Amino acid sequence: MAAWQCTQTLIQSKKAAQADLIPPAWRLASPTANTVLDVRFVPEASAILTPLELEITELGAADVGALLRKLASGEWSAVQVVTAYAKRAAVAHQVTNCLTEIFFDMGIEQAKELDRYFAEHGKPVGPLHGLPISLKDQFDVEGVECTMGYASWLGRFSSKDAVVVSILRSAGAVFYCKTNVPQTLMMGETSNHIFGTTSNPFNRSLSCGGSSGGEGALLGMKASPLGVGTDIGGSIRIPAACQGLYGLRPTMRRLPYYGTTNSMEGQEAIESVLGPISHSLAGCVAFTKAVLGGRPWELDPKTPEIPWNEDRFRLADLEGGGRKLCFGFMEWDGVVRPHPPVQRALREVKEALVQAGHSVIEWKPLNHDKAIEIISKLYSADGDADFTAVTKESGEPRVPGLVTMEGAGLSVYENWQLNKQRDDLRKAYLEKWMATASATGTGRPIDGVICPILPHAAPVHREFTYLNYSLFVNFYDLPSCVFPVTSVDPALDPVDSAYKPSNELDEINYKRYMPERYANAPICLQLIGRRFRDEQVLGLVDVVAAALGRK
Repeated sequence: MAAWQCTQTLIQSKKAAQADLIPPAWRLASPTANTVLDVRFVPEASAILTPLELEITELGAADVGALLRKLASGEWSAVQVVTAYAKRAAVAHQVTNCLTEIFFDMGIEQAKELDRYFAEHGKPVGPLHGLPISLKDQFDVEGVECTMGYASWLGRFSSKDAVVVSILRSAGAVFYCKTNVPQTLMMGETSNHIFGTTSNPFNRSLSCGGSSGGEGALLGMKASPLGVGTDIGGSIRIPAACQGLYGLRPTMRRLPYYGTTNSMEGQEAIESVLGPISHSLAGCVAFTKAVLGGRPWELDPKTPEIPWNEDRFRLADLEGGGRKLCFGFMEWDGVVRPHPPVQRALREVKEALVQAGHSVIEWKPLNHDKAIEIISKLYSADGDADFTAVTKESGEPRVPGLVTMEGAGLSVYENWQLNKQRDDLRKAYLEKWMATASATGTGRPIDGVICPILPHAAPVHREFTYLNYSLFVNFYDLPSCVFPVTSVDPALDPVDSAYKPSNELDEINYKRYMPERYANAPICLQLIGRRFRDEQVLGLVDVVAAALGRK
């Protein structure tokens, strides 16, 4: 207890220092009342950003590719763009509590160097020249503190860039802030003892998701054109879905994780992956191309030598982007029925794809219950040893809602047996996928599976109870990209009063649906592909976006 009391003093000092890093001219004239739930209007209403800065940040929210072209042509300088996003991030933090580390000055100095290079050479330094990129707190940036939401790690500064940060920096990206995460990263909510809880800018009574929730909230405020998150159970895709964004969970090890701080380091049964979150699919594509273009296999021993495959992104191996595709649709997992707006999103996507000339077939879940049982045991295999070791000195308790990993733990042999079961289930899933070739009408297996990422919109804080729509993807190690579809409309999405829940979890989810509570909250779905076909997943989402009229 005494240790925790001392740590709380350090926390207070950290929060005060963080507040001081927002320039006085970028501070809101008065706090936004707690009763104001949708705070997306605040950056413009605050008059802190100039008209040009608002134009810059609005363009980045519409199309990262267009913003990159402005930077590459020299029409907008790196300093102009980075300053615009730094100011908007400062405002965003004041209404959502989304930031952890603020280093706006460092970002602007980096932007000045890029502008000097452009003035001297007449060309950009790389494909991401001048693009501000926000980072989930766990990504190490040389000279920047990295607590990852642990009070025990206050005062822990990174001695060098993570591999992905180094690659992005070489491509011309500029870093200006890091964003909030939950304690341990193993939580659908974003909350820790240092920085507190982050809220959803669409409705601050709702969660921003987790564990890359700070990224989700920051992008939801249009205060970053492109963020980097990680995903071990949905931690990229859930925050993307809660804020109506695109988010890619790539195949395990496809992108370089080395040098990134993490919880449960050394656990390799179900590994965390890193990936982009953006307002536009173009942002996810630009990020993935730039990282793979940096030859990460020469910097991270786990990363396979698989360069970016443009033909696969253009769907050339599916007989070209203009030919008929076939998608499997999983409308629910047989356990928790999605809320009415999620069901409507599935119908709208299905109808749009059929109208565009593609076909759809039903995809039924296979062994999801067994997959979730195994993944839960693998996550807690250490019997809470990791959490105990990290928090021993500070004495910090768990934040409310954090999944407990307590128990006896698993023996090495028990862990091996679970890994074997995992591989057997992955083999069965692949066989089921490949067997669909007889039903698609294309001569190929289904090109992708479309299904919910959550059975609801962003939930009220502390009401994340069912993550299995995201977890099964990590278990089977399939690339998946979340994409926006619609938003909750009480007139279109009334409660289905005739529905009879099939189990306790289903009943909990059903009773929590109140259309007015979630009005205007974004609704996203996910598109899942086969392992190492990450570019194809992005290409297929491009097809879906076109069918929905979002291109």
